[in-house]
Amino acid sequence: MTNKKPLNVLWQPNSDVQCDFLACSARTAMIGGGAGSGKTSGLLAAGAAQSGNPKHRAVIFRRDYPSLKHIISASYALFLPMRGSYNKSEHVWTFPSGSTLEFGHLEDEAAHFQHAGKEYSFIGFDELTQLPGDAVDSRGQPINSAFSFMQSRLRAAADSGLRLEIRATATPGGPGMAWVKAHFRIPDSGESTEFVDEVTGFRRAYFKATVKDNPALAGTDYERQLLDLPAAQRKALLDGDWSSYVGQVFSEWDYQKHTCEPFEIPQGWEMWRGADDGYAAPACVLWLAYNKVHDRVFVVDELYERGLGPEDLAYAVLKKDAAFERQLSGVIDSSAFAEIGLGAEGGKGSRGHIMNSLGCGWQPSEKGAGSRIHGISAIHQRLALKKDGYGGLVVFRNCRNLIRTLPAMTYDRTHPEDIDDSCEQHAVDALRYGLTRKRRVFIEERVFGL
Repeated sequence: MTNKKPLNVLWQPNSDVQCDFLACSARTAMIGGGAGSGKTSGLLAAGAAQSGNPKHRAVIFRRDYPSLKHIISASYALFLPMRGSYNKSEHVWTFPSGSTLEFGHLEDEAAHFQHAGKEYSFIGFDELTQLPGDAVDSRGQPINSAFSFMQSRLRAAADSGLRLEIRATATPGGPGMAWVKAHFRIPDSGESTEFVDEVTGFRRAYFKATVKDNPALAGTDYERQLLDLPAAQRKALLDGDWSSYVGQVFSEWDYQKHTCEPFEIPQGWEMWRGADDGYAAPACVLWLAYNKVHDRVFVVDELYERGLGPEDLAYAVLKKDAAFERQLSGVIDSSAFAEIGLGAEGGKGSRGHIMNSLGCGWQPSEKGAGSRIHGISAIHQRLALKKDGYGGLVVFRNCRNLIRTLPAMTYDRTHPEDIDDSCEQHAVDALRYGLTRKRRVFIEERVFGL
């Protein structure tokens, strides 16, 4: 029997979950969930897995440069023993084969277009949920523009011997939670998922990981600290649950208590609309109905679409109004009445005026100090549970965009009572406009015959 020289193991996966993530052959894969699971080390290992190939080019992103400090610091422990050398000014590791791994941020549009013309065989995103849903994909679903753009940089010569991989980590929460959760089809429980994208034909996978999967931290004081967190934070950071998370604005939200299947609205109920106008960004219109007996507001329908001119938006709104057999009015973002020269008469050149000339009956929303906070407070008040165990606000389940984005709102870092502006809040804005309308709107509706 010959003596074998023991292997010099520089790093090895800390769990079966990390092994599965690293071995995954899907084009796009993400490891996420709880804190302390080893997500970042797994991403670094994935980025360096093909470093023996001199043609390998990898890049790992964070939302902003200050956030890169942690992952850059962690990279030294893995890459120095691999005889990598680090260029601090360029933020690039170069390995003995000549392959490279660089770090970058996506703080603004200029930052991600710096990568135009480049090609990478590996593109990584650390804490993907920090990137807001600021664009839509080919199916009209929200996505982050930088994430979408960088996929066009994933390429390599056919004879390179390289795998093309997009890899990410994520923790529940952050301004991008809604689009990330939808992109990977993650259930509220946060269980692992895998499917084939219907458009590209590429596989997409999500791997749930928690501190219990990391033997270095499982059962330690760190895990016990997570056990002592408030309920919402504990579910997100300990259990990898995607239904509640750190920084959630509307933590009262409960799908079972705040949604219901659609039903026919009784003619005696008051109805009106709330809307957030938009063209490049989606316009959102919500139809609301008030059950006076139970003091409950129902959101019964929604329109959520970008690229609609004022006439097209008006016709779409009036068509839905007709389905309720009522002549309705509503409150719309006051910016819809900004004079932008769309009409021939002075003061009549706004989207709002054009829509009203067609019969929409819009009133501008209140603007000014405290108006946003007042609207957020109105949503909180309506989400409070009644004696029957259901919320004072109930959303029909066909209103998918409001249901998707309302629980995903996060607090602003510098204004802790307000919503982070990078969140996808068009439906939430439409809701707060609808809930804070003045009583005179009800009076106007009665004049129309309600």
